[in-house]
Amino acid sequence: MDRMEKIVFKTLEEQSKLISRSFKEMGVAITAYFKGDDETLQKSVLKIRNHETQSIKYKHQNLETVAKAVSIYRSDFFRLVMKMNDVQANQAGSTVRLGNIRYSPRPEDEMIPKFQQLVEVFIQMGDTLHDLMRKLGDDMHSAASFCNKLDEIEDNVDNIYRDLHGHLYNRADIPLRIIMQYLSVAKHIEEACDSCASVGDSVRIILATH
Repeated sequence: MDRMEKIVFKTLEEQSKLISRSFKEMGVAITAYFKGDDETLQKSVLKIRNHETQSIKYKHQNLETVAKAVSIYRSDFFRLVMKMNDVQANQAGSTVRLGNIRYSPRPEDEMIPKFQQLVEVFIQMGDTLHDLMRKLGDDMHSAASFCNKLDEIEDNVDNIYRDLHGHLYNRADIPLRIIMQYLSVAKHIEEACDSCASVGDSVRIILATH
């Protein structure tokens, strides 16, 4: 592992820590939303936006590091850095959209446990991504198992998302505009998880060159 790789992996670990915190904060936000606690929801939105701002700084730092490196593997690292940025961007998008919904579902609404299930797996994805980035800087060759775990979680997310998606499309009792907002929140969560799996694919490419 050369100096550039060590620097990038360390920064990615810090970035993944922010992402994991953001995913957990989404759990707080979704719970607050369904309880009608707008104050807690808006606090969570602000925290996640702050995490996003710091994450962008890490991205720029890594891009500068990779750009200065003289290595045939630079494109692999560029890809990894940009995929990490996609994760944070999609996650922040889901929370901001949740904060803009002006609708109060009943406490017994059937969509609530479906959303909660999606977010629970979402949080698991964030923790696994953080574990992967820690392994890259510590024991690179054991990182592949975490890439596989990301794929497994993504499959689970896809199944939960499809179930929620179908449920929402059949809800004639909720205004269409609100349905579309809920779908947008769920889609951004699903895309953030897709981006996590793409990070795993980028890591596999780097592992194959070492």
